Amino acid sequence: MIPEQTLEALANGFGHLGSASADLKTAHTDILSASVDQENDTVTCFALSFLAGPTLDNMKATGRVSYFFGLMSHEAYQFKGQFIETRELTESELAQSEQFCKAIAEILGSMGIAPEAAMKLVGTAPDLGITFKVENIFNQTPGPEAGQELPFN
Repeated sequence: MIPEQTLEALANGFGHLGSASADLKTAHTDILSASVDQENDTVTCFALSFLAGPTLDNMKATGRVSYFFGLMSHEAYQFKGQFIETRELTESELAQSEQFCKAIAEILGSMGIAPEAAMKLVGTAPDLGITFKVENIFNQTPGPEAGQELPFN
C-alpha cells in the first residue's frame, strides 16, 4: 500500500510528471492533483493533454514514469513506476482538481502573484488522467532523510 504519509501531498501538492525517451531526453508536464488506488498501488495524475504530448510519447515508448510532488511546507516525494494508461477523469476527480486549483491560486495570490498570472498556471481544467503503477517511493523533503526510499506494500 502507498504510505499514508504521502496521501495528503498526492492530493494537495503541486507536481510534475516526467519521463525520458529511449535516448534519455527528458520531458515533464504539470499535474493539477492526483487520485490514488491504494488497493492496486496506482496513481492517476490529472494533466492537460495539450501540454502532456512529449511526456506521454516517452511514457508510451519506454513505459517509465517519474512523479515529483510536494506541499508548500516543503514536504515532497518522488514516485517511480510503470505507465499503465490514459483515461478520462471522473467527475469526482475533476471536482478534486477544481478545489486544488482554487487553493493554489489563493496561495499564489497571497505571495503577490497577480490573479491573471495565477490563472495562466491553474485556470484550465485538466482533461486527461495518466495512470501508473507505483514501484518505488522516495522522500524528497529537504533534510537528513532526503533521497531515502520509503518502503511500501
